[in-house]
Amino acid sequence: GWEIAAYFKAAREVAGDFYDAFHLPDGTLGLVIGDVCGKGVGAALFMTLFRSLIRAAATADFFTQETDAQEPVAARLERSISLANDYIAKTHGKTGMFATVFFGILDPKNGLLTYVNAGHEPPVIVKSGGAQERLLKTGLAVGLMAGFKFAQKTCQIERGDLFFAFTDGAPECKNLRGEFFARERLLALLDPKTESAEALLREIETRLRDHIAEAEQFDDITILAAMRLL
Repeated sequence: GWEIAAYFKAAREVAGDFYDAFHLPDGTLGLVIGDVCGKGVGAALFMTLFRSLIRAAATADFFTQETDAQEPVAARLERSISLANDYIAKTHGKTGMFATVFFGILDPKNGLLTYVNAGHEPPVIVKSGGAQERLLKTGLAVGLMAGFKFAQKTCQIERGDLFFAFTDGAPECKNLRGEFFARERLLALLDPKTESAEALLREIETRLRDHIAEAEQFDDITILAAMRLL
């Protein structure tokens, strides 16, 4: 009863953006989108580290063969973000590397999304009636401060609603005149009557490409969407 779609376009041969969608041992789904500071190989290496830390910590009970599938979502979310944050801050603090990250755990049965927004561009929930709910920041970027406590929030995704997350490379892409595509223009493309997340992302890709045209793509572009069909 859900459709998940993603679009990714690196500005260089390798990228610092990342996204992920994966099953968790308790039957929920992890939805992640992030943007590591910097560009090129350095950012790409840290991107793989951030992604791996979050996913490994979120699914730790699967790998340790523990049978407690009833672990509270809040505890799983806290462990994942805190482990990644503390490891980067303590082990690689001198590099100054960090990542903005949105990590949500979705219960596909009832549409409840519990999330942490660690300094990331606020995703939106597009309601079937057209209203947009912004999922605002709940803490610092991951890797900046060891021991930081990330707040959690929840939102409800109903039938026909769309979850839409992106990195700043989408609204901040420029044309040859140096004009940004702009966040308002991006969010205006989110048609509440769309029947397919994949079709919506293809339309947005076309609009972004038309805007950039012959200009050089300055930053990585990543978009993650999930639509509740039933």
